[in-house]
Amino acid sequence: MWKVLANSVEMLIYAAVFIILSLIAVKIVGATFTTDFEKKIAHDNNTALAIVVASMFIGLAIIVASIAG
Repeated sequence: MWKVLANSVEMLIYAAVFIILSLIAVKIVGATFTTDFEKKIAHDNNTALAIVVASMFIGLAIIVASIAG
């Protein structure tokens, strides 16, 4: 019982770390380039930019998974 609870808490901690790192990464990349990602993806339907941002999140997920595992 306690093992399941400990694993659940650990999973939530890693999820929170991933969300925080994702937000920081988006802000850094957004500050680096002079474009508004949300506007370009949502309103202008820029598929290429959406793929680049998605690959950034996948890379970040791989990094967090390697640290966690």
